[in-house]
Amino acid sequence: MRLGPVGEAVLKIVAANLQEILQLPVDILPARQTPEFAYSDQRKQYHAALILKKLSESRRPHPRILALVSVDLFIPVLTHVFGEAQIGGRAAVVSLHRLKQKEEGGGVSLDTFYERAAKVALHEVAHTFDLVHCKQPECIMRLSSGPGDLDELPLFFCEYCEAFLDEAYRRYGIQRLTDR
Repeated sequence: MRLGPVGEAVLKIVAANLQEILQLPVDILPARQTPEFAYSDQRKQYHAALILKKLSESRRPHPRILALVSVDLFIPVLTHVFGEAQIGGRAAVVSLHRLKQKEEGGGVSLDTFYERAAKVALHEVAHTFDLVHCKQPECIMRLSSGPGDLDELPLFFCEYCEAFLDEAYRRYGIQRLTDR
């Protein structure tokens, strides 16, 4: 789902990557307005936890809900976040705001932007399946603190996180598309 002005192309690319990598059906829900209720005048950013709370209260029948936003997100202990999710919950949110930027200033190519968006979305949705940050260098669940870190991440899980994800699917009674 998109909250506010989010391009159709990035929405479709994120959805396609999630469906292929997680092997779960992905629906693109109707767009909603920018979540002004989460705006902080003091920080000039949007509070990610307030957005997650609202998403988790949604009456939609979907077991997981991911929102893409174009606004800058924060949580109180950090200056900004690329995304945020409820560990073992149903909601995740990804901000596209900083994914368009190079660390040294300027912009990045569309391909780099789309790849970053897919990586952050996969990382955040995996949190909803109880996955936590991983120390393996070749894992999407490794913590990223800046855009450069994102660019180094692969768009897949390490063998350990893949096993944890399989276990979470069993625990939640979720079948992969390939198992149907």
